[in-house]
Amino acid sequence: MVIALFSALNWAVFDFLRKRLASHYSAAQMSVIFSLLVLPAYIGYWLVVDKQLPSSAYIAPAIASGILAAIGSVNFIQALSLGRMAVILPLLSITPALAGVFAWLLLGEPLTTLQSILIAAIVLASFLLQGGRFSFQEPGAKQVAITSFCWGLCIVFDKQALQYSSLSFHAGFLTFMVFFVNLILLRPQFKNQNFRAHWLLWTISSVVFAVAVIFQMQALTEIQPGLVEGLKRAIGIVSASMLGMWFFKEAISTKEWLMISVILCCSAMLALNSGA
Repeated sequence: MVIALFSALNWAVFDFLRKRLASHYSAAQMSVIFSLLVLPAYIGYWLVVDKQLPSSAYIAPAIASGILAAIGSVNFIQALSLGRMAVILPLLSITPALAGVFAWLLLGEPLTTLQSILIAAIVLASFLLQGGRFSFQEPGAKQVAITSFCWGLCIVFDKQALQYSSLSFHAGFLTFMVFFVNLILLRPQFKNQNFRAHWLLWTISSVVFAVAVIFQMQALTEIQPGLVEGLKRAIGIVSASMLGMWFFKEAISTKEWLMISVILCCSAMLALNSGA
């Protein structure tokens, strides 16, 4: 569970750094560039340290995970360009619940009653903290719904695939799938872009991103996917609110403080009752 918490913290830091880059680059550009930056690291580590190819049983869950991750990424980026984030992003809060249900159905790993209640509380509090509104009539809403489904299912296939593969190989495979699909379908333009102007931010963000992915996969080998996703979303949304207050002087209402408290309390209880 410590590994899952560390991964979640890195995801939160990565989201903050990515928002800094978002004022200069499009979501499609960032997705492709981040993939290009971390892919050599995964491949290099695998060639130097792991060196072993996964077994044949790896192929089916890995391809399923790769396709779902890529579809989720494409739809999320499309949603960012189409809709109002305050209206469509709250739906991403249900991803932990979906991951928990899919892990139970596909892997035979049910959550305990207490874990289910805690994740449900985190999902509801996160939804309310992000505005508590959602409409399928909103542009981009369908894309976010697809993203939530894909990411909730993808992490379950990740856990299955990691039974037959090293962390670095699977991370490299997923990164390549997302890179390839985003490059083909989104076709980001890179003309007249000075990427060197923010090389330090790109470097730090890429390192944090790679660490978040590897530690998330390590956590998946130990605990239920719904728990991993729940902590990731919980820490991510709370961190976003706190960083917004500290760095961008964004006000936090009494209701939002209450939701943050609920998320933190439930996350702490979830960590203590993870079974790992």
